[in-house]
Amino acid sequence: MQTVDMIIREVHAGLWFLVVGYYFFLFIFMGRRWRKSGNPFQLAMSLFFLLLAIGRCFYFVGDFYADPQSLVLPLTPYLDVSPFWLMAGAFFQWMALALLSATAGFMIFGKKWAQIAFAIPAVGIGIFLGFIPLDAGTRVLLSGSAGALYALFIPLLFWYLAWQSGGNLRKSNLFLGLGFFVLFAGRVIHAGRYVLSDMVFGSITIPGVLAPGLIVIGLILIAAGNEWGQSS
Repeated sequence: MQTVDMIIREVHAGLWFLVVGYYFFLFIFMGRRWRKSGNPFQLAMSLFFLLLAIGRCFYFVGDFYADPQSLVLPLTPYLDVSPFWLMAGAFFQWMALALLSATAGFMIFGKKWAQIAFAIPAVGIGIFLGFIPLDAGTRVLLSGSAGALYALFIPLLFWYLAWQSGGNLRKSNLFLGLGFFVLFAGRVIHAGRYVLSDMVFGSITIPGVLAPGLIVIGLILIAAGNEWGQSS
């Protein structure tokens, strides 16, 4: 007979399966768009979602099968507790952010130096989280605080582009900015889920459902913004 903790854990795992599936769908969808249009932005977005999907797969194992703080606390983890899964997941996810930042920088300034300058911080954080062993508290603090900054930085870049443009392109950038804001908000909540469960919600259930739910909503908004951009 399943316990309540096990049922909650399965629901959370199912929601993250949905997120990964949506990542792969957008990777294929935007990749096909790039093959037809030759637009480098479509290629960058396609690779961005591929890297997010790969990173989330590593996170999925780390969160549900190799994390001593997993929801299934009374049971023995299926895998040996290892930081590898979270470190690999962090590396790929921050490389995705570096690619997106570089793309946004080029869209704004149209210069190679902007691509490099915008990508460097995310690459540095990704290498630090991906290759340097950190205790759980330091990892959560760095990932959560840096993630919160990017949750504002990336949407502001697209909203700036919306301010500079007009017509359907403005709508596209507005939707993209809102979509990334909601997506990153979900990521920040997930990074701080244990702190939020202790200090705010009193249970892991709410942040555990809220994080992937916000990410899916953000992905829908991003897909809608991409459609507006195609019609411009």
